[in-house]
Amino acid sequence: MTRTTTVTLTAGALLLLSSAVFADKAILIGGGYNINASQGQIELNVKWVQSVLKNANLPVTTFFTDGDEPTADVHFLKPANGDTGDDANNDANNESKATSLDQLAEQLQPVSRLFGDHINNSIRYRNHSVEDVAGATRAPELSQSLATALSESNEPALIIYNGHGKQSPANVDQVTMELWDNTHLTAAQLHSVLDLSSSPTRFVFTQCYSGGFHRLAYKDPANGLALSDSMRCGFTAESAYRLAEGCSASIDSDDYRDYTTFFFAALDGYDRHGEILPVDTDSNADGKVSMREAHFYTLEEAHSTDLSRSTSEDYLINWQPWFLKWVSLSPAIADNEYAKLFRSLAAKHNISLTENPTKQIRDRISTFEQTALDLAARREDLQQELLQLQGELADEALQKWPALAGPYTAAYQSLAASGEMINVATWVAEQPAYPAIENLQEEDNSLVDDYLANERNLTQMHKLLHMRKLSVLKSQLYTYADQDVIRDYERLLSCEEAPLIFAEQ
Repeated sequence: MTRTTTVTLTAGALLLLSSAVFADKAILIGGGYNINASQGQIELNVKWVQSVLKNANLPVTTFFTDGDEPTADVHFLKPANGDTGDDANNDANNESKATSLDQLAEQLQPVSRLFGDHINNSIRYRNHSVEDVAGATRAPELSQSLATALSESNEPALIIYNGHGKQSPANVDQVTMELWDNTHLTAAQLHSVLDLSSSPTRFVFTQCYSGGFHRLAYKDPANGLALSDSMRCGFTAESAYRLAEGCSASIDSDDYRDYTTFFFAALDGYDRHGEILPVDTDSNADGKVSMREAHFYTLEEAHSTDLSRSTSEDYLINWQPWFLKWVSLSPAIADNEYAKLFRSLAAKHNISLTENPTKQIRDRISTFEQTALDLAARREDLQQELLQLQGELADEALQKWPALAGPYTAAYQSLAASGEMINVATWVAEQPAYPAIENLQEEDNSLVDDYLANERNLTQMHKLLHMRKLSVLKSQLYTYADQDVIRDYERLLSCEEAPLIFAEQ
């Protein structure tokens, strides 16, 4: 379905604020740190977020991989229909080349299954098709571009990052945005750039270990609860210690369950296919969807491995004094938004609230953790069996075609250029062991899918415990914290509860 409306963010929610004194500016950053880490899903996420922001009449400046350089900077998994996911380059000539390559890949699949990675045989490379790219994401260039954009204007900024991140277990302010040409920007370094602006800044970071970037909201990026002088808040797909979904080579968006997919659908009111959401994301019915409402929609609706966070939630977790951690939890949890979400998620996952829900959740966690161990053990056994079969058949192939042993040599190139590789593939496919190799590889793919499904189920149980913990923490804060702490917490809430575009104050 093609969406035709461009001035509303949700059905019936008027967000075209022509009377605003100023509007946000959005800075959208995306892509991998090299061609092999720049997956098609990241590119499609950037393109979709870009369209959501433009539909909201929010000015957006986009930085993606190598900017407008013509070299390949995206890889993707070729779907069955042959689509490249690149609307800008699907002309007849490119389609002909793709068809020829796909036909050759199909012919050589037996050789790929025997000697290499049969999944990689379906990987394709191309230049990105993101529109209106202002520049590259190499760390030195990007830092300068951000500094210029933030210091030249007093407008509030929204920074969105779709890419990869790297963990820093000891210092969360050292988690990174992994940027083009294997460069990076840490949370502490971005904090220094944001200090150039006195205007409000919000962020949505969806990379692995993105929770470390909540330190942007604090005066000291490394330690303490004191907030920055300028208002800052944001939302992340994960904590500073966990991987996130959202980096698949697949360009089939039906498979996407990442934070971007749900968060921006909530702001937009439409899913990625232009279908109106079945749920009204304007939960308080004030006529506009706040970013916090989008976050809560994602927590409730996304069945993924992401246990997403907001800055105010990070504040609650870091605030809790040590002695309150030993206060027993009341069976009747606090009456706040986290308790409401806990109850809703419990009902969705068939957790009874009248029969020791915590025990039920922990029992489920134990079951899912054991399933993960069983799946890992099965994969290990399967891969050992697969390696043995591949080794035996490869030895036979090498006796017939010794050049196969050196894939980067002149002899191998001569073998490939002569068309003899097709004969090798035909021979491999005819051997009695080949069907077993093929079946084991497909079974391994299925086990990977099963493992992901199990991890998603496990995350839902951890999400329930996390919501229950946040409900208690919020109650404790209003019971035990001093007024300065409460004021700072509410300052973060006010930042998160603002809509995508700030209205006139």
